[in-house]
Amino acid sequence: MKADSLHMVKVFSSGGDVHYVLPHFQREYAWGKPEWQTLLKDIFSVYEIYDEEHPPEHFMGSLVVINDGTRAGTVPVFRLVDGQQRLVTISLLLYALERFLDGDKDHANLRRKIHRMLVNQDESECLYYKLLPTLKYGDRASYTAIIRGKKPPVGVESKIPEAFAYLSTQVSNRFKSDGIDPNRLFNVLMTSLQVVFINLNHNERPYEIFESLNYKGRSLTQADLVRNYIAMKLPPERQEPVFTELWSPIEEMLLEKRTVGRSRMGELTAFLRHYFAYLSGVLINKEHVYSRFRDRGEAMSVAEFEQELTTLKRFAAYYNRLLRPDHEPNLQVRAQLQRLNILESATAYPFLLFMYDEWQQNHIDRNAFLEGLHIIETYMVRRFLNRDSTNYLNKMFPALAKDVNVEDFVASLRQAIGAKNEPSDVRLRQSAETVSLYRKDIYTRQKLALVFDTINRRLSVGTGAYTVLSADPTIEHIMPQTLTAAWKSQLGDNWQQDYELLHTLGNLTVVTQDWNSQLSNAIYKTKREKLAQHGLRLNQVYFGEIAPEIWNGQAIRDRAQWLMAKVTEIWPQLGETAARWDEKPKAVIILDDVYPVNSWRDVLRRTAEVAVQWCGNKFEEQVVTELPTYFGRNPFTHASHQLGNGWWLNVNLSADSIRQLCSNIIEAAGIPKDEYNVELW
Repeated sequence: MKADSLHMVKVFSSGGDVHYVLPHFQREYAWGKPEWQTLLKDIFSVYEIYDEEHPPEHFMGSLVVINDGTRAGTVPVFRLVDGQQRLVTISLLLYALERFLDGDKDHANLRRKIHRMLVNQDESECLYYKLLPTLKYGDRASYTAIIRGKKPPVGVESKIPEAFAYLSTQVSNRFKSDGIDPNRLFNVLMTSLQVVFINLNHNERPYEIFESLNYKGRSLTQADLVRNYIAMKLPPERQEPVFTELWSPIEEMLLEKRTVGRSRMGELTAFLRHYFAYLSGVLINKEHVYSRFRDRGEAMSVAEFEQELTTLKRFAAYYNRLLRPDHEPNLQVRAQLQRLNILESATAYPFLLFMYDEWQQNHIDRNAFLEGLHIIETYMVRRFLNRDSTNYLNKMFPALAKDVNVEDFVASLRQAIGAKNEPSDVRLRQSAETVSLYRKDIYTRQKLALVFDTINRRLSVGTGAYTVLSADPTIEHIMPQTLTAAWKSQLGDNWQQDYELLHTLGNLTVVTQDWNSQLSNAIYKTKREKLAQHGLRLNQVYFGEIAPEIWNGQAIRDRAQWLMAKVTEIWPQLGETAARWDEKPKAVIILDDVYPVNSWRDVLRRTAEVAVQWCGNKFEEQVVTELPTYFGRNPFTHASHQLGNGWWLNVNLSADSIRQLCSNIIEAAGIPKDEYNVELW
């Protein structure tokens, strides 16, 4: 290893020829506005004190390179192991300065000097540019287009065009507002900015150095480390073909900068995590993706490792279709995947990868695959309507394949998944009257809209067509969220109890935003008349033929049962032994702690106690104020339990009421829903 302190002018070979190319294991250009702002602030701070005779020095970190000899006889070539972000940004800043001076005859010589810091005399595409970024996200295409004075390609994910636009604007603004001297700025960039230039010899392992490095404010991701390991595992002569044919297509399909659902996990990391879950039956922590990939690779020969990458490429194509169903050529499969996306079926991805491969390898036919997708939809819809925790699914789906017989795929899948805590029809009918389904988040509203749209289509069977909304669906509350005096009067003395049913299934329907605004807090008579004339049969049939004259708690419960009857027709119970709500609870699991219980009252007491510990002195503010009916400073006349913080809890409730109350307590306390589950005997 050789280390030298170099000014930027020397990095760019003082206007002579030099060529930096990024190895395959390098990440894409990742700097954003915070890093650009910091760099410019540093540069213009140096500009203010710049002295040509004694230029101030500003240290910018290190550039780690490997000397790859020369090309075309005289052009020294370096592989850039670390320092890409800084070198790309400085290059873009130089070109922004050159572009700003375009047409300025007084600075024609300066423009030529700047240009020679960016390009070589050799005009062949591979050696013309002094710096050649990676192909990832369109970085290379964007950078080379900009340096040649052309527009970057349309539709690329690269941040390089954004960086150039920002730097160009800042340069222009500085010249207009501060009267910046372009020669002085160029000299600052070339003679004040300084790096430690670390030149590795070929006996050292640059991949291991890369693995240990962090960029300024940009830590290496799991995907970065995986890419680096691939380069480390492969002999030099196999790197180019393997990256070009296998790994780069995976990275182009699954962009790490795009995220998967609510997890906010990069697509490539999420894919590897779900792929390993498919292989092992266990979903690992996202921070262990790289180490799992490395450990798996270490047990393989190079030939086996290349075969593993070939398999990964095949499964990445499946994953791409799960995330973006439009990429699936079969229209029926595409439609079913789109529905599963609405239902947030990411927890099922390990099993869906298994299903996809069985179909693509002709172990099951298309009809079996479609039926399997519908079975998973049925399971997800029923659990959604029962507000069941997703934490269980993260453990269930990865291990599901071992319970499925490919020779009898549909029947065995229905039997297997039907035995995995599927809510029974009885339990769903109970939940329909007690479970609050409405949430303000877009994901929940989309799921509700899917359920209502599917019921609407079922009601239209035999009519020759079905109606759809003319605009995006919104969820309408029949009894409004804000009760007017007229509504309270209609509900009567029990209006507070009826109001607790506000977000339950029976009080909800789907309309467009325009209709939602029109209905708003209108009295029930007005709403019923309008909904009876609505385009959806979902609303026409019920409010035109079935709905009562008065809308109250009983009316809401009756409509909930009517809707749930349709639900159980469309998404029928899968297993004969589906979990029943009247079964006895075995344990409540909260934040990975398991609490054995003997009754539903035990479940409620334990849930409330954990909420007390979780909220601390904010328990009253977060929980009591949201659920005042169930908490008091004094014991209730009926069964009560005193919590550790002194508050009394009413536990004289039915099993289904306890289930709803526990869900409300968890939500009010801010405990993640997927960290709460009740196990039944």
